[in-house]
Amino acid sequence: MAILLSVVVLTAAALLAVACGDEGSSSPSPTTASASPPLPGYPATPPAGAEALTAEEEAWLEEKGTLKVGAFSDYPPFSFVPSGGGEATGIAVDYWKLMAYRLGVGLELTPVLFAEQIEGLKDGRFDSLTGIFPLAEREQWFAFSRAWFMIDTRIYTDADHTAGKTLKSLKGLTVAVVKDDSGQQIADDAGLKTLVVTGYPEAVQAVGDGEAQAMIIDQLVGDYYIKEFDLKGEVVAVGKPVAGGEMTLPVRKDEAMLLAILNKGITMVGEAEFEGIYETYMGEGAD
Repeated sequence: MAILLSVVVLTAAALLAVACGDEGSSSPSPTTASASPPLPGYPATPPAGAEALTAEEEAWLEEKGTLKVGAFSDYPPFSFVPSGGGEATGIAVDYWKLMAYRLGVGLELTPVLFAEQIEGLKDGRFDSLTGIFPLAEREQWFAFSRAWFMIDTRIYTDADHTAGKTLKSLKGLTVAVVKDDSGQQIADDAGLKTLVVTGYPEAVQAVGDGEAQAMIIDQLVGDYYIKEFDLKGEVVAVGKPVAGGEMTLPVRKDEAMLLAILNKGITMVGEAEFEGIYETYMGEGAD
C-alpha cells in the first residue's frame, strides 16, 4: 500500500472518546490529554520544510481552542475502538494527535460509525474527520485537504465465488457494502445488488455467514477483520484493486481558513514520523 506522508500540529489537549457500539448508543465522553507531547519520541517542533501558519491562522486556532473530529469506531487499524472498549486508537488517531499538538490546538476525537461521521460534519458537530475519500458526490457539502494516506479498495468473495475478479463478474451476487462508504458508491455505479450494513465488521461477517457472496471494502480494514474473525480462506481478496483512495481531511465548504490550516498541518508530520506511526499498527517493513 502506498504511503503518503504527513501530519498536523498539536499542542495541549487531545480528547478521545469512548466507543459507540451502534447508532443508538449514548454519546461517548471525551477525555482531556496532557499538554506534553502525545506520542513518545516525537518532538514538539515540526520537521524542516513544514509550512508555517500565518498570524491570522494562529489567531483563528487560538480563538477556536479545540478541533472536534469525528473518528471511525470500527475501521482498524486506521481508527477503531478496541473490542474491550476504551478510547479510540489507530494510525489516524495518532496522526491527528501529533498534528494537533504541533498546530497548538486542542483536539477532541469522537469515535462513531461512518454514516454518523458524515452527518456530524454536515451539521457542525464535527470540524473535520480522521479521513475520507474526496468523492465527487461529497463535493456538494465538503472541501478536502491534500491527501495524507492511500488505501486500496478491493473485491472480496466467499470461497465459492473466487472467479469473480471484476465488478462485472459480481452481477447476480449479493455484495455487502458499508452505508455511505466509497464501496457502496462503486457497487451502485456498477449496478450491483447490494446488502447495505452499518459497519465494516458487519460487511465481513455477512460474507462469512453466507448472507452475501462478496463485498467491496478497503483492503486495510478487510484484511484486519478477516484475521480477527478467523475467516482466512473463507473470505478472499480477488482481482486487482477496484479503486485507490486518497485519504483527505474534510471540512465544510465554508471553512476555507480551517482547510488552509489542515493543509499546512499535513506538512508538519515528516515522512519518517508517519512511517513510525504506521509501523506501530502494521509492523516494521509493512507496505
